[in-house]
Amino acid sequence: MKLLKLAAVLTLPLLGACSDYHYKNYQGDWAPEKLHPVDLSNNAPDAVLVYFDTWRERELGVPFHRLVLAVEVDGQPLPGAGRRSILDVSGEQALKLTPGKHSLRWCNVSMNALGTGGAFCNKGADDVDFKAGQRYMVTYRLTASTKGIGPVGPNYSTEYRTYSSIRNLDTQEVIFPLPGEEE
Repeated sequence: MKLLKLAAVLTLPLLGACSDYHYKNYQGDWAPEKLHPVDLSNNAPDAVLVYFDTWRERELGVPFHRLVLAVEVDGQPLPGAGRRSILDVSGEQALKLTPGKHSLRWCNVSMNALGTGGAFCNKGADDVDFKAGQRYMVTYRLTASTKGIGPVGPNYSTEYRTYSSIRNLDTQEVIFPLPGEEE
């Protein structure tokens, strides 16, 4: 019994440890100094930087890469961006925009080292007011709820939902969704 407890104690840190898995060539851990934002500002001196979150984690020992990828700005698709299949999603991790109001669309992506995963696309925010010279982060959280008797059977299902937000990194103010609004 003591051997079983020792194995459990040694295994638990592995379940919560960081993952070295990353999806495609996207940055695994958020490090803005390593990103090269796509410049849609025409080199504006007071450009806005919008970062799309990326992080890695493990769930039950499986390495996951969770990230947000920009796919559209002001109704214009970004070159090569979008979802081609359940496991093939592309987009940008950082944008440089002119100050003012912009509409953004993105995909919330969750892929794992087992070769499975998916993305919730067509997430977005309209007419968000980005202040000159400020930095912003688009991120999400993922929830899962299971119903039925399972994990197999006709009445068993898991529902996933994402909740996106945009935060000003300089002031820490959440600018999307606005208080009282839900995505």
